[in-house]
Amino acid sequence: MHSKKIAKRVLQICLLLTILCSFCYYIVRDWKTLTAYTFQWNAWLLLIALLGFLGFMLQELSYGLIWRAVLARLGWRLDLRICLRIYLASEFVRYIPGNVWHILTRLLWVGRYGVSRPVAFASMTVELITKLAAGALVFAISLLFWSNSTALRFLLHGTALFSLLGVGIICALLIGLHPRVLNSLLNIALRLLKRHPIVLPLRYTDILLVTLMWCASWFVAGCAFYILLLALVPSIPLAALPICIGIYAIAWDIGFVSFVTPSGLGFREGAIAVLLSLALPSLPLAVGPILAALSRVVSTLAELVCVTIAYLAGGRQLPQAQNMTLIPENEPEGKIGSVANFPSQVNVERGVMSE
Repeated sequence: MHSKKIAKRVLQICLLLTILCSFCYYIVRDWKTLTAYTFQWNAWLLLIALLGFLGFMLQELSYGLIWRAVLARLGWRLDLRICLRIYLASEFVRYIPGNVWHILTRLLWVGRYGVSRPVAFASMTVELITKLAAGALVFAISLLFWSNSTALRFLLHGTALFSLLGVGIICALLIGLHPRVLNSLLNIALRLLKRHPIVLPLRYTDILLVTLMWCASWFVAGCAFYILLLALVPSIPLAALPICIGIYAIAWDIGFVSFVTPSGLGFREGAIAVLLSLALPSLPLAVGPILAALSRVVSTLAELVCVTIAYLAGGRQLPQAQNMTLIPENEPEGKIGSVANFPSQVNVERGVMSE
């Protein structure tokens, strides 16, 4: 067990160093082109960059709004201010090693308002699934605007493939989000993880509505990402906006499912750099890594500002949750925090959970 932890840590370090070296290689290789490129920093561009920062803050606030909508569809209605404070303040402990404390913190604190742990867990499961699906859906829609990419047109010998690929991904996602299909796929994954199956008690229209909310959130974040690019390269055309929105959304998905580095560090930046180089070949290759790193810094600062506001507004007690034990009723201590602790079927009606 100890050797596995060491191997995982070595893998994480090696992957991060590989990505960092790749970024440095492209920057050094294109250094002459980069220095010769006209970067027109002025007051207006700084204002544009500020708008990008505000856009990332709006995305952070949308997380709490969407989670509140999921809870409402599971039968629990909480005050908007409470939901935002719980969600944002629980993110404060996400930086503690272990990558689970923000989940446990949210489960524990929302329980103080009467929401049972199975319902809270179901809401977080729906939230995560729809967020990933929305990112892929937004990227699929953006593929319809990739037809003018000369680099990919040369590689794939045609532009119709982008439209077909985008439509295919959209159809697959709409089918996969149907409750019957979604529950089947989710329980297959749980069986592979040796966990008990669960049933998500949501209608298809509810799932689609939540997914649409996430699409709106990705639209806001993608616009902020485009604004950062516009601040670096004022000549970038407006036609690049849908492409930037799709790239930022799918890059977050790639970083999340990497499971190797915290918050997808390195993987999200690598995806942004590669996709930008393919979709916008007119940009110097070094712009991709710089924009990827800049978007990480700005989005992290926006997250920290929102988390700090929530923390000062009443979430100071949340970090104490890491010292609390999550023990469901009538469960032995040997199964603390396991997915298996939650009921195999969750039925929610008017805020009452039954097993």
